[in-house]
Amino acid sequence: MQQAFTRLIVALLIAVWASGNSSIGNAESTSNEVSSLQAALADLDQWIGDEANGQKWRKFLATAALQKQIAAGSGADPAVVSQVLAKYRSGALGLEKPRFVKVRQEIDQWLTALRGQYANDLAKMAWASRGDYNPAAIAGRLPALRTELRTTAQQLEQKLGTSSELAQGWKRYLKWELLELHFNDAVKVRGESLANLDVVLKRFRSNRPGLEHPAFLETAAALSSYRDMVAWHEKVRQVAKRSRKKRSLASVELRTYTMQLLGLKKALTQHQEEATVETTRKIAETLGLIETLQQSPQLVAAMRKRYAQPNLLTSVSEEAIRQLAQRPVQDTQPVRDVILGAQIRGTAVSTGFLTLETFSATDHIEIEAQIAGNIHSNTTGYKKPVVITSQGNTSFVSTKRLLLSDGQFLLLPACTSANTKNQVCSIHKTGGQFARQLIERIAWKQVKKKKSQSQAIASQHAEQKISKKFNQQIGEAISQARQKYDEKVRAALIRTGMFPQELNFASTDSSIHIEARLASYEQVSTDQAAVELPSNNDFSIQIHETAINNFLPTLLGGLAVQQNSEDAPPQLTGNALPWLKKLVKKKSEERQTTPDASSDESDEEVASDFKPFSILLDHAYPLSVSFDGQQLNVRIRVAEMKTIEEGEETIRTGWDFLVSYAIVQDGNQVTLNRVGEVEAFPTGFDPRWDAKLTSEQVATRGALTKILKNRSKQGKGFPEKIVLPELEIPRPEKANLIPILQHLESGNGWLTIGYQLP
Repeated sequence: MQQAFTRLIVALLIAVWASGNSSIGNAESTSNEVSSLQAALADLDQWIGDEANGQKWRKFLATAALQKQIAAGSGADPAVVSQVLAKYRSGALGLEKPRFVKVRQEIDQWLTALRGQYANDLAKMAWASRGDYNPAAIAGRLPALRTELRTTAQQLEQKLGTSSELAQGWKRYLKWELLELHFNDAVKVRGESLANLDVVLKRFRSNRPGLEHPAFLETAAALSSYRDMVAWHEKVRQVAKRSRKKRSLASVELRTYTMQLLGLKKALTQHQEEATVETTRKIAETLGLIETLQQSPQLVAAMRKRYAQPNLLTSVSEEAIRQLAQRPVQDTQPVRDVILGAQIRGTAVSTGFLTLETFSATDHIEIEAQIAGNIHSNTTGYKKPVVITSQGNTSFVSTKRLLLSDGQFLLLPACTSANTKNQVCSIHKTGGQFARQLIERIAWKQVKKKKSQSQAIASQHAEQKISKKFNQQIGEAISQARQKYDEKVRAALIRTGMFPQELNFASTDSSIHIEARLASYEQVSTDQAAVELPSNNDFSIQIHETAINNFLPTLLGGLAVQQNSEDAPPQLTGNALPWLKKLVKKKSEERQTTPDASSDESDEEVASDFKPFSILLDHAYPLSVSFDGQQLNVRIRVAEMKTIEEGEETIRTGWDFLVSYAIVQDGNQVTLNRVGEVEAFPTGFDPRWDAKLTSEQVATRGALTKILKNRSKQGKGFPEKIVLPELEIPRPEKANLIPILQHLESGNGWLTIGYQLP
């Protein structure tokens, strides 16, 4: 026991020593930067002199504030240093002179070192970056972005044919009339016109074939940047409007930026302690805003580095690939060949077996396809003055490497080894009976003499033909696969602006892997790595809640659901995907045809208490999910809800519905069992971190909770139980394969599912 305690004390001392050394290293680095800055500042101070002009420079450049921070050393406030640096970057006449430039460079390096102390504490780095905002750099961005939007839109018009039928069709779909309003430099963007930009941008980002073309993508990118900058100016305007004091625009902008970073600091602190959907959303929103404004690059880089883990991982074992792909192959082909001057004609029947094998590769998936088999042939050889009939058997092995990545599906030439054995059945002289026996006897001798040579030539020709056939068959299959990948996967992600920032293909000698990071610049991935999977899974998928939540706005943003009568199915309006409309219709029909177990068996009519309703989902965050301790938590963000209460229409805006389901494995199926009641909270309210509601919010929450409970009792609300169907894998010319659900785990933001082959 004493030895164990001693070892523990030693380990702790080593850890403290290492930590202390690290801090000393940072302090030394900061101290070095301060020394260089002090020397440059002293040189500048002596050069500008003590006259009135020198004093003006000291006041303008906030030299006293800088010296105070220098005196604080590593404890200096980066925000104050950043504000001083902004003075040196202001572009005032004279600041281009070498001594000013030198001080500016030294301040910049010192500021980087100061913030480097917070590399492991993003909350502190966020607050330390509050002095970065540069109103002068922001001032000209909106006009420039509007010009870029107008230019790219006009170029798109020209490529579509301006007034052509094609152009008019696209304009109607994209709601061009709402976009054109912003081509005017005098336009004033307010709430409604900002919402219209969201409508247009959603059309540009929809999964409609054609929108992946560069002209559309360039306009969409310009629109997105313009929209975000307009939103920032509207935010600043609202802050100025609420302010009781009259402030300059620059001071309002700086104050607004500071408040954003204060909110980011709070969200990062909470997220580190316990991540929630709301902390993730707030972090992503603020990070997107900072990047839009092109401010605080050191903070942006540190946050992007932290939240850079892949949030979607898939793995398939070599055994699963082999079982799904391996199959017998058979082919009958005519034989047309020339061997040692003889014209060979006949028929060949090929039988073989196709298998696949994986190989290690770090930046692509490497698979080798192999066909091994035999070719049985019956041929007739014509070489005057005889005809030779024979039977042949060619054993062969042909392999072909496939290199698969996002960029390309590359095929290496097939490599074939064949060995032909022929058995001559008969030799007959042609053209009459004269000297028949002599000629046939000579022919037999020649055939025996040249048998090994003819078999070698036949083997070589077989290798060439098999390789050509294999190249053609695999080439056609891979070409079709690539076309499907480009059209169904890649193009769809590009259109919607969700093509992964990172997409990695890799393989080992026992499996293939694909990892992706799904997140736009206004979104974040996770800082939590996925758990290590059991090695006995044949199929596995690991998906983090951020991958789902980042993609849901594309599917559901701005979607409206309404039901006007009990007999009519719910109607989806807005930019709903066709498959989603079909699913809602199908589920509605199933409910109507399924008997209500709770209904009275008597013929007595029960009065319906159905009331029409409509729900408009939020554009940016319509629905979010989280995975926590074998539980799925769903948050539905409602922008507007209309209900009939006491005979009158009631409209509520900005409320979210929260519902939780336990994730349970039931044999080969996954069942979601609802946990507790559905809750209602104001949009943005985080039950984990927010404590208070206003009296008005409490009253509204009570009314909504009552509505939700009533609908739940009637079986029309969130279902008590959801059964997800078994996984079925289609196989050509075979029954679908149903793998065995082996692994089901949810927690820490991750959902992990693993299957084994039966």
